[in-house]
Amino acid sequence: MASKEAPAEEGAVNSDVKVKKALVQKAVRALKQVVEKRSANQNPLFNEATETLTLHFALAKIPEKLGHPAVIPLPHPLYTDKSEVCFLSKTPQKTYKELLLQKHPVPGLTKVIGVEKLRRRYTHSTEKRALADSFDLFLCDKRVFKSMRELLGSAFFKQKLKFPVPVLLKEKAPDPTVDIRKAIAGTIFKLAFGPCVGVRFGRCGMSEEELAANASAVIAHSIKLLSKYGLLVQSIGMQATNSMALPVWKRPAPPGETVNLKKWREQQASSAASDTGASGVSDSEITGSEIISDAGETLSTFSDTDREIETGGETMSEVDTAGETQSELDSEADGEITKEDLPLVQGLKKKKRRREGTDVPAEPKKKAAKATKKAKAA
Repeated sequence: MASKEAPAEEGAVNSDVKVKKALVQKAVRALKQVVEKRSANQNPLFNEATETLTLHFALAKIPEKLGHPAVIPLPHPLYTDKSEVCFLSKTPQKTYKELLLQKHPVPGLTKVIGVEKLRRRYTHSTEKRALADSFDLFLCDKRVFKSMRELLGSAFFKQKLKFPVPVLLKEKAPDPTVDIRKAIAGTIFKLAFGPCVGVRFGRCGMSEEELAANASAVIAHSIKLLSKYGLLVQSIGMQATNSMALPVWKRPAPPGETVNLKKWREQQASSAASDTGASGVSDSEITGSEIISDAGETLSTFSDTDREIETGGETMSEVDTAGETQSELDSEADGEITKEDLPLVQGLKKKKRRREGTDVPAEPKKKAAKATKKAKAA
């Protein structure tokens, strides 16, 4: 998160992000064609109007903290008078129901649910999912926003992605629904604990001009919000529902030549080999060749056909130590080793005798004999 002194540098964080309008229009046109072709043989009840378009902002780092969702105004709203909007209010529910549905009605706002009723009526996950599917948009009083995640659960925040948008409800103002109208006419910007932020900006049933205008507005406002949080944008992409993402803008690579990973690995290997005295010679060069030692002597390696290691012109088997060969020294130092002296062989033999019943300790035999005599005497 940026510090309190960051606003002076906010413009410099993403000041180089400049998206061409022609590229935005081209991406919108391509995605609309994909959706139209895909939905040609589908049920007309599920037409392209249900498909949505989203802008994805890839970040250089994951946000450390999450703020409240922000509303971005759109030139062409996503929701109309035919949309169904639900407002989650404080208690008592009746007070806010009369305020928003009777005294100051808002087009599209059709339901008001209080916090107590929400806690009592919608307890199971199936009921919460059914509620999420019943409305296009959910708004809530800003004073109860902190309790929404506990009351609505993963059905809203993870599965359906219909988290309520907090709005400021000014009950004593001449028009307490100003912020509600702005939220319905705009789109939602919300940070997440991830490297990408998605903002929905239109439906595929809208015209290309409307979608391009909405996309431009979302890009401009999102860049400002991300700069406010001190988050650097790496790239911007556009995507329709269940389709590929088309690149709209990408941060250019830093100046200078790109790193050649293959060459870099070879340099690292050669430097590591030089530290050990191998002078960067590869394994293929070592096989069947001669290596110069530090003393200037030549150490020849062995191959499959020549397995004699030369030392001063003599093989290892011929090198004497005080007139004796290496094999003789080993036999004298360690003594003659037989199979019976090896512990593993002895252990195997003991196991074999036990299985056959021939290796029974003497004391257990005596005890067994005494027990037999006592039994007979009794």
